[in-house]
Amino acid sequence: MIDKFRAKFVEESTDNVHDLEEALFLLEKDMDNKELIERIFRAMHSLKGGGAMFGFNHLSEFTHHLETIFDWVRTNKLKVTTDLITLTFSAIDQIKFLLKTGDLSAAEDLNAQQNFIQRLQAFLSGEGSTGPSGAAASQTAAAPEESDEKTYLISFIPQKELLQNGTNPLYLLDDIHALGQALTLAYTHKVPSLDLIDAEANYCLWQILVSTAESINEIKDVFIFVEDECELHIDQVAGRNILQDKEVLEKTEKAVKNSTLLTVEDFKLENQAPVAGPAPQTEEKKKAAIKEHKISSIRVSSHKIDELVTLVSELVTLQAQLSLYAENTQDATMLSMSENVQKLSRQLRENAFDISLIPLQSELMRFQRLVRDLSKDQGKDIDFVIEGGDLELDKNIIENLTDPLLHILRNSIDHGIEVPEDRIKAGKAPKGNILFKAFYSGANVIIEISDDGKGIDAELIRQKAIAKGLIESDAALTEKEVLDLIFVSGFSTREVVSDVSGRGVGMDVVKRKLANIRGEVSIESEKGKGTLISITLPMTLSIIDGLLVGVGENQYVIPISAIDKLYALQPEQLKQSFNQVVVIDNEQYPYIDLRKVFKVSDAEDREQLQMIMVKAEDRLTGLLVDAVIGEYQTVVKPLGRYLKKQEILSGASIMGDGTIALVIDTTRLLQKQKNRK
Repeated sequence: MIDKFRAKFVEESTDNVHDLEEALFLLEKDMDNKELIERIFRAMHSLKGGGAMFGFNHLSEFTHHLETIFDWVRTNKLKVTTDLITLTFSAIDQIKFLLKTGDLSAAEDLNAQQNFIQRLQAFLSGEGSTGPSGAAASQTAAAPEESDEKTYLISFIPQKELLQNGTNPLYLLDDIHALGQALTLAYTHKVPSLDLIDAEANYCLWQILVSTAESINEIKDVFIFVEDECELHIDQVAGRNILQDKEVLEKTEKAVKNSTLLTVEDFKLENQAPVAGPAPQTEEKKKAAIKEHKISSIRVSSHKIDELVTLVSELVTLQAQLSLYAENTQDATMLSMSENVQKLSRQLRENAFDISLIPLQSELMRFQRLVRDLSKDQGKDIDFVIEGGDLELDKNIIENLTDPLLHILRNSIDHGIEVPEDRIKAGKAPKGNILFKAFYSGANVIIEISDDGKGIDAELIRQKAIAKGLIESDAALTEKEVLDLIFVSGFSTREVVSDVSGRGVGMDVVKRKLANIRGEVSIESEKGKGTLISITLPMTLSIIDGLLVGVGENQYVIPISAIDKLYALQPEQLKQSFNQVVVIDNEQYPYIDLRKVFKVSDAEDREQLQMIMVKAEDRLTGLLVDAVIGEYQTVVKPLGRYLKKQEILSGASIMGDGTIALVIDTTRLLQKQKNRK
């Protein structure tokens, strides 16, 4: 059971760390923002308290020192500086490591942890930073005065279900006693008779008088994981230790005897600061608060979502079989039921995939860290702007998208954005800009990464391609076709890295990885101005709306998202065509005969043909098929190992009659035909 709660703590703490990083990025741009400072402090406070509760003692110890720094910041004893931000980012990396490994055991890890704690302590004394930031820190980082003890009254009234989540309230009371001198009052008047007791229910409530020099946040921290499962009030009742006062002890004995809770008014408030705890709630407010508390979201493990999507996919296949059976029997009742099942399965499919979509924002934090850390290492000043971070994608796509995006951003920083001196010489602002933009486009998602760096010299790429034998010296290529050479395997060499801003490094791998998730990538660049890389992705991989077509005796599926128009052609129109180009509506279109692609014989026996116009790279190309059968909700199954390495099929689908239809990857098909030419 404890392992289950530890796992939940790690999961929730990971979100906490994500929030901490986000707040830290915002604080770097607005270093006097009190709300952000408080947000960071509370995140560290939560990590420290949760770490101690669930056995992450080294995590709790480490975050305690980090929390102390930001406690000084929030009380104006220390200023936020670039050095502090950098130190905190490094500390976040250590927190992630501690969440992953738990308490440390290796001597090397323990030494590293202790060295980091010494860095944090040195920063408080002004010895851990250099330059102007260090001076500022040392001027403001005077040692805080030890605060006098204060006495607090804690009213801890747990809900009846408290014990059922594994919480032991006695441990919480022990933690309060560890903060100073304390007196606990246990109220048991709600405990029923023995025959009515539920062993899993809590019937007790407690009041604690504690005299401590710790802040009220330290007290709140003890109850941080049970705040939603209890009624909690923390009030300062005296500015000194009153636990030895005879009058106070008499009042506590009387309260327990009469089962009457103590209130602030029961104490003589000597030297009292303003009450720090929440104001008592009326019964009406309590009921309203309970009524308004709703669970807006739940955590579900990813494998359960994968299983749900798989089951929905199987349902879609079964629904196709039902539709085929209903059509063959021509039973009116069966046809009506089939139509209803089809509507429900489509709605269920859409809901299931909505659940499997996650915000792109979940991965953007590591991109921000990459830009920040790498730019500082290289002495560059870069403003990284994100637009469309709340856009959602299939989690499987995001998992395979992260590495290509990191590679593209690394190239932009390494070889695109110039150092401030070079930018000034080029007439640019010393600070470079990288824009990460994501948006929907029909059934696809477009991600654009642009920078205002030195750009790419297209002519230099052309000369390198000729030298490598990739193109002929007299080849007539457009500028876009020249830039596309960057994606050719073997073009990326160290020589190209130094001469062509490094844009060719590994871009063939980027394109291949994106192709694995049915993605396209293109590049635009102007020398001296900057570069734009565009990525087009489907929103999901598992089920697509497709057009079922016949080629010979076989059936194939073409994604509807790639289709522009359909035309019916006569064989005579093809006989008049030249060089695989046909004239339709006074426009010339290149076309691909799928009979030739799939090596189907008897290509001359067709009386009528269907031309499906598909769009790729902003141009239309026709796909010649024998027949268009109709729209089909396609469950895309992965191909077996024998077909895994082929280039133009992205999967297969089981039809209602049990036959197989192969799914055509139009982007790869058109690219392959283009390369052959």
